[in-house]
Amino acid sequence: MSSARLFFALWPDSAVRAALQASCQAVTVSCGGRPVPPRNYHLTLAFLGQVDSADLAGIRAAAAQVHMPALTLVLDRVGYFPGPRILWVGPTEVPPALTGLVADLWQALASVGLRPPARAFNPHLSLCRNSPAPPAQIAVPPVRWRVRGFALIRSVTASAGAEYSVDQCFPAGSSIEP
Repeated sequence: MSSARLFFALWPDSAVRAALQASCQAVTVSCGGRPVPPRNYHLTLAFLGQVDSADLAGIRAAAAQVHMPALTLVLDRVGYFPGPRILWVGPTEVPPALTGLVADLWQALASVGLRPPARAFNPHLSLCRNSPAPPAQIAVPPVRWRVRGFALIRSVTASAGAEYSVDQCFPAGSSIEP
């Protein structure tokens, strides 16, 4: 039986990726770590880990039941996780719609036997890995991201690092939502 390493994420379009790269370039260069390639930028909603291929249809069906309103994130705060040595950017103010989406997604995934992690949701987009310390200058120009859906992402470890691909998209709202 085959398996895949999976997670649900907000997956930015190319314009948001370019804006993030430009906004965070100075802080990323100064961090001294390994920059995350813009093609891999994402904001994880639910990490599933290794999943048997036989369970994939149930996971997709559960996620399809989640209603996501369109929302806007303002990525304006840089942070640092000292344990894994990751430099990240995230929102200073987390929209209730985002935390609600994560809760609804995990509730739907419970129907296929998946459980949320014990730690609280901390929305962030990784910029740099293996960073020895946070840079002295950590202010960045804010990037507004109009989120129009979420995606199931496959992760494959390659010699150059992780490679991510979209398995399925789940659009926000309905045709009458702004």
